Amino acid sequence: MDWRGIDRGVVEWAYGLGLPTNAVAGVTHLATKGGIWLLLGVAFTVFGRGLTRRTGAALLTGLALHFVLLETFLKNAVARPRPCVTLGIALRDGLVDPATFSFPSGHAAASFLGAWIIGARFPRRRLPLLAVAALTAASRVVLGAHYPTDVLGGAVFGLGVVLVRVFALRARRPTAPDDSARPRSQPEHAAGHAPPR
Repeated sequence: MDWRGIDRGVVEWAYGLGLPTNAVAGVTHLATKGGIWLLLGVAFTVFGRGLTRRTGAALLTGLALHFVLLETFLKNAVARPRPCVTLGIALRDGLVDPATFSFPSGHAAASFLGAWIIGARFPRRRLPLLAVAALTAASRVVLGAHYPTDVLGGAVFGLGVVLVRVFALRARRPTAPDDSARPRSQPEHAAGHAPPR
């Protein structure tokens, strides 16, 4: 299957839909530099208590990993040019340098990471949060900033960070003692007391 051809075709189709640029850019900027997810992480950590505070700390940790591993290392290692460069179309996101690399999408990674972590704390908000993440990812294609495989890679990366965090927490959680190893209390009649009638 020609993934490159599909990638290019989807970008050209989405770019040519004629959607209002300001509205699409408004959606995409929700996650620029961490955006709303970073703000929620700070708010939960500073003002929250108990599980909400731990959710904020987990979100901030995930975003830090996203910045170090994805934005600093992975993008430069893959070094994929953005579709606005390879397809010769105008980049409609004024906050992005077209010379920076495309794979994977940092916006998609931060959005899906944030949606999964916050959705675990507030299950009734999970679907709306994932919808916001999906719209943010789609907006990157419409603006000519990313290919579909870029946003898919970002979403997988964001979910991967969440899973690593979950497994790390479970590994640190103390295991419950084995009930079979506990000494059983002797019945009263075994200690010389007659059982009640």
